[in-house]
Amino acid sequence: MKNKIYFLLFIVTIGLTNIGCYKEVNPNDENFEIIGNVAQISELFSPVNAAPAGSVINLRIKLNYVNTTIKELRFYERFGTSGNHNLVRSIPFVPNFVEAERVHVITVPWTLPATKGRYSLQVDAVTDQNLVSARRTITPAVFTIQ
Repeated sequence: MKNKIYFLLFIVTIGLTNIGCYKEVNPNDENFEIIGNVAQISELFSPVNAAPAGSVINLRIKLNYVNTTIKELRFYERFGTSGNHNLVRSIPFVPNFVEAERVHVITVPWTLPATKGRYSLQVDAVTDQNLVSARRTITPAVFTIQ
């Protein structure tokens, strides 16, 4: 009988010891990588890959940030398929957290320039500490203005 009690105490002790080893899984670990206090832009998407000059398209931006606040989004454009992107517009950031996707989904109306041809767009996010995210290029990467 004494051996059964010791065996039962041994099993309970092992079980209680293992409870402290459980690590809870963070569901965000697989969705994006957080580096410091810089925002991470996961998508800049256009619903079309060609549109008439001067028309308005709705860009969709997906981003996330932790331990900081985003103050603005900056947009850069380039005509053609080579060369640098130039800053053309900066807008204040308005949060829109979508629980189902676990990111902020922002829709920005964008007026296309009057110049026809190949066009590319990039966006980055600036935090309240003036830390800038990596630039995200629009998908599709090269847009056609008709």
